[in-house]
Amino acid sequence: MQIRIKNVRIAFPSLAEPEAFGDGEPAYQAKFIIVPKSEQAKAIKEAIQAVAKEEWKDKATDVLKLLTEDKKVAFVEAAYRNKKSGETYKGFENMHYLGARNSKTRPTIYNKANVKLESSSDIESLIYTGCYVHAVLDLWAQDNKWGRRVN
Repeated sequence: MQIRIKNVRIAFPSLAEPEAFGDGEPAYQAKFIIVPKSEQAKAIKEAIQAVAKEEWKDKATDVLKLLTEDKKVAFVEAAYRNKKSGETYKGFENMHYLGARNSKTRPTIYNKANVKLESSSDIESLIYTGCYVHAVLDLWAQDNKWGRRVN
C-alpha cells in the first residue's frame, strides 16, 4: 500500500547511494519526522492497520500490538534515540518517526520544478537532514523466516 506524506522533515537520508549501518546490508534509507496526533500521523497509522488487516486478517489487531511494542513497525510513536547513549537525536524531541529502507532500488527524487534528479551530487545537495520533503512510500507486511514486521 502506498502512502503519501507531505511537508515533513527528513533525517539521516541515504538516498543517492546505499549506506550500511553496523553489520547491516547497505540500503537507501531515511527517517521522516512526524508530528504526533497530526493528520499525517493518523493517515500513517490507518495505512499500517490496513496492511496488517490484509496480511493477518482477524489476528491483525493482536499481531500489530505486539509488533508495535517491539518497534517492528515502520512508524514509531516515540522519539528517535541513539541506541548507544539513549539520548534523543536533535529534532526528534517530542516527535514520532517513520523509517524507510530499500536495499535494492534507488528512490526517485524530484526537485521543486518536478525535474527528476539523476546525479548523486544533485540529490545530496538537495536532500539533507532537516529539510522538508514530500514522499511516497510503500508499506508492506513481512511474515517470513526473518519474522513479522510492517515495513
